[in-house]
Amino acid sequence: MMNLFNLELKKLLFTPVLWVFIVLCIAFNITSTPNWLRRAELDTTSPFPYNVFEFHNTGAVADEYISMLNLTGRTADRMRAKYTALQYTANQRAIFGDSYSPYFGEHTQIMHVNLFHGVAGVMGRLLLQGILLAALLALLAVGYEQINNTEHVVYTTKTGRKVLRSKIWACMAAGIGVYALLAVVTFAIYFTMFDFAGVWGSSVSSGFNYIAGITPRPFITWRSFTVASYFRASLGMGLGLVICFSLMGVIVGSLSKNGYMGFLMLLLVNAVCMVLPVIIPNSTYAYFIPFHTPIWLWWNSHLWFTDGSTMTLWQNFELWGLGVSLAALAALCILAVKKFEKRNIV
Repeated sequence: MMNLFNLELKKLLFTPVLWVFIVLCIAFNITSTPNWLRRAELDTTSPFPYNVFEFHNTGAVADEYISMLNLTGRTADRMRAKYTALQYTANQRAIFGDSYSPYFGEHTQIMHVNLFHGVAGVMGRLLLQGILLAALLALLAVGYEQINNTEHVVYTTKTGRKVLRSKIWACMAAGIGVYALLAVVTFAIYFTMFDFAGVWGSSVSSGFNYIAGITPRPFITWRSFTVASYFRASLGMGLGLVICFSLMGVIVGSLSKNGYMGFLMLLLVNAVCMVLPVIIPNSTYAYFIPFHTPIWLWWNSHLWFTDGSTMTLWQNFELWGLGVSLAALAALCILAVKKFEKRNIV
C-alpha cells in the first residue's frame, strides 16, 4: 500500500501544470498587495487611548441583528444567548486591557483585513488557491486512469480495485503539501514587505481593530488571541478546509466518469450551498446551517473565532462547521470508495 501511495503521489506532484499554477498564485498573492500600503508608516508602539470594551453592550448588537433578520421565537432566543455569552468575553477583554494593544495603530484595520480577510486578504486568497488546488488534485488522482485510458488494465485486478484508497491519501498529502508550500513562500515574502516583529504579541482585539458593518463594532474573539496565535489558528483552520475540499474532490470524482463533469459537480454543490440562505426562511434554524459548510467557512474566514455576526447562532461556529464537515465528508468518502470498488468497468 505504501508503494501505491508513493506512486500515486508522484503522479500528482510531477504534473507540470501544477507548478505553473503555484508560481502564478504566489506572484498574484504578492502583487495584489496595495502599493500605497507598502509605503505607509506603520505605528506599532502607540497604545489605543481608551478601553472600548469597558461599556460595550453585546445585547444591543443582538437586538440589532434580531431586528435585521426578523428573528422570532427560538432563533431570536438563541441569538440573544450567543451575545449574552459574548458579554462575559467582552468584560474579560476590558479587565485584561486588550483594547490598549498598539497593533498597527491607525493602520490596524486595513492591515488586519489585508492579511486575514476572506476575500480581500492574503490569507483568504491563499486559502482559496489551496482549496481549489486540493479539489483539482483529488479529481486528477481519481480520474487519472480514465484520462490515460488505463481503466481496463488497472481496475480489473484485485489490487487495482483498492487503488482508490491510496489515491485518497495521496491527494490529501499533495493538497496539504501544496497549501503548506504556498503559505511558506507567500508569507516569507509578505513578512519581508511588512515588518510584523513589533505586533506579534499585540492582541487582535486591539481598540484599533474592528468589524465593519452597518454598525462597526470591536473585534472580539471568544478566547484571547495575540496576532501570532490568531495567525497560527487561521492557518490551522485553512488546513482543515483544504482537507475538506480534497475529500469533496474524491467523492465527486469517484461518482462521475468524467473529470470535467466532476469539476462541474463540485462547483454546483458549492454554488447550491452559497445560494441556500437566500431561499431558506431566516426565522428557522435551517437558515443558519449552510453558513457552516466549507465554502461559507472560507467566505467568512474574516469572522473566524469571533461571534460570527449574523451568520450563526452558536459560538465557535468555525470549529463546529469544520468538525461536522470533516466527519460528514469522511463518511461519504468511505461510502464512495465502497461503491467504486463494486462498480462495473464499462
